[in-house]
Amino acid sequence: MSSKNKPYLESLVSQIVVVMIILFGLGISYYGVPLAARDIDVNIYLSETLNAVVELPTFIITPIILERFNRRSSVLVNTLLGGASGVLCFVLSLLGKTGIAFAFELATFFCARIGFNLMAVYMVEMFPTCVRSSATMMFRQALVVGGACCPLIASIGRDLPSVSFAIFGVAMSGFGLFVLVLPETKGSSLCDTMEEQEKRDQTINTSHC
Repeated sequence: MSSKNKPYLESLVSQIVVVMIILFGLGISYYGVPLAARDIDVNIYLSETLNAVVELPTFIITPIILERFNRRSSVLVNTLLGGASGVLCFVLSLLGKTGIAFAFELATFFCARIGFNLMAVYMVEMFPTCVRSSATMMFRQALVVGGACCPLIASIGRDLPSVSFAIFGVAMSGFGLFVLVLPETKGSSLCDTMEEQEKRDQTINTSHC
């Protein structure tokens, strides 16, 4: 890439870093919430079963969201709702409302899965073919690193029951706010090269002005 395209390359790298941050937060919540479900006074077998079942509707709901709403706003609202559910799960658990707390635990896990599905499409649209495979590999690693950190967070619940849900919720919402700095890609075409991608982004930015 020529030197005149260096600013765009730097912008592309910053977008990759931002997406990795978002997926790190989603990874913490997606892998950590079911792990911390033992802190809620419910049957562990029922808990694991419902956490598995709640994933199934996400594959139907995600295409509907992608069709009707923008990518950026969808990810933002989803992560904020998931984060709020995690905090409410913690509060209700402290108040002894275990049944309602467990419902919010399922909601948090549901939002984490929806968020991952949305980001899987968003990041494909955001990057050109020439770097998409490498970028996707990095994003997957960010998700896995988040999952690797979640047992440490879940173990905190041994000392203060259910506090890990609040941490998962804050992580999902906090890291999800980074989506505000990403470009909107709904309705845009997929590009093969960085030059094509740069022209496309310039066209999108001009149309939004």
